[in-house]
Amino acid sequence: MHDTIRRLRKERNLTQQQMADYLQIDRSTYAYYESGRTRLNIDFIVKLAHFYKVSYATLIGIPEPVLSD
Repeated sequence: MHDTIRRLRKERNLTQQQMADYLQIDRSTYAYYESGRTRLNIDFIVKLAHFYKVSYATLIGIPEPVLSD
């Protein structure tokens, strides 16, 4: 999950401080989320999924199922 939130942030050219401000937390706390030292709680997972417009599964690193005809 931490790799995903780092990738999504960098793809959008955002800083850790900007994301920390959005989540209303300290930048160092956000950095711990990105490094994997601290796990995101469900409230932040929901906020980040909405912010990035991705599914919760994508955000936490669960591959989306492939649908066949």
